[in-house]
Amino acid sequence: MEIAEVDARSAPDEVLARFHELELACHEELAPGEPPRSRDEVIAFHRHQPATQTAFHWLADGGAAALFVHTPTATFFQLLVDPGKRRRGVGTALLEAAVSRCRELGVAVVRGLHSSDAGAAFAAAVGAEAEQRVVRSVLDLRTTELPEPNVPEGFRLVTWLRRVPDEHIEAYARSRTAMDDAPAPEGMDYPAWDEEKIRASEESLVQRKREMRLTVAMAEDGEIGAFTELRVSRGSTLGFTDDTGTVAAHRGKGLARAVKVESLRRLREDHPEVVVATTRNAEENAGMRHLNESVGFRPTVVETTAALPVR
Repeated sequence: MEIAEVDARSAPDEVLARFHELELACHEELAPGEPPRSRDEVIAFHRHQPATQTAFHWLADGGAAALFVHTPTATFFQLLVDPGKRRRGVGTALLEAAVSRCRELGVAVVRGLHSSDAGAAFAAAVGAEAEQRVVRSVLDLRTTELPEPNVPEGFRLVTWLRRVPDEHIEAYARSRTAMDDAPAPEGMDYPAWDEEKIRASEESLVQRKREMRLTVAMAEDGEIGAFTELRVSRGSTLGFTDDTGTVAAHRGKGLARAVKVESLRRLREDHPEVVVATTRNAEENAGMRHLNESVGFRPTVVETTAALPVR
């Protein structure tokens, strides 16, 4: 079976468009209830990865794969196989190519997600062990009531588009430590968010024509007590919620709800064409799941992280 490695930074659009075709073929398994990503959106996603991240891509007849390397234990594998061409060795061949590259890079474990019986069977067949379960949820922005948020005393809500102002970048980087105790697979060492990584993410989103919408709860001294980030691609009807976090010293004050509701209200005001927002939470993160469901998010699918040691 021929497996072709693709340099996503320089590959022609028609080559990267294969990833979009396969996303469409697998869409109902991956993201039920959500509008699919457009061709241009998928091409831009793979072509413009953040400069602080290493990525590799492969194509085969009926399948595609991508590898995203952050650290030896935070390396993620995305695999798409056309439902009509499964059980022919396509997925196994693509995984073997990715694992071979992992060996070259000194990766200790590679992780992927599955959300269907077929995905679970494939993971078991290749020896990957199930780890964390992640609940994917959607919010219908057309019908959900989003009252004005209740802002705790001593804080104000601020929303930044596209870029964190220079005078607040250090405070935002400090606030990102709120994610350090978020539920994660055991042994996964994800790199900390520092100023370089924040700026690299922002630049990547600009290149992808994807708007960053960061809402924070800022204290009088300029420190950030909580944050939430929404992302929306130009022309899309889908908004994606990235991380939401509250600094440990400010938990229990309602800051997470305040930034979450404010973020969604502003999204609806600025982009009336966006009708669905989506988010993901670890199944055991009962507090954040309760918050999201109280706002109006409804679970659609459970994704399972599967870990494969690299030997």
